[in-house]
Amino acid sequence: MKQKIYIAGKITGIEDLAAERFDCVENILISEGYEVVNPMKLPHNHNKSWESYMKECITELVKCDGIYLMKGFELSKGARVEAKLASDLSIDVINSENLDKLIEIYLP
Repeated sequence: MKQKIYIAGKITGIEDLAAERFDCVENILISEGYEVVNPMKLPHNHNKSWESYMKECITELVKCDGIYLMKGFELSKGARVEAKLASDLSIDVINSENLDKLIEIYLP
């Protein structure tokens, strides 16, 4: 059974760049055999407030086996919340130096 991984990183204020970065990370994680939850591809059928985005994202995060923290995640209030929640719920943090290096090659 594939491990289901949630991607966490900065989105607010860099939505266009973030979409490309999250897609890149998603594709690499899929190629490594993971099932991936890309928060930028969630339906977002809500009022578009930061809180409503976070509620939807957290609902998906808690269904995952792990979380991948993108480089610079600490610059995002939401990603910090997701990382803390994942840690508190004993959701694995995917830290792979090799995977990070591979992702850095492809990220703009």
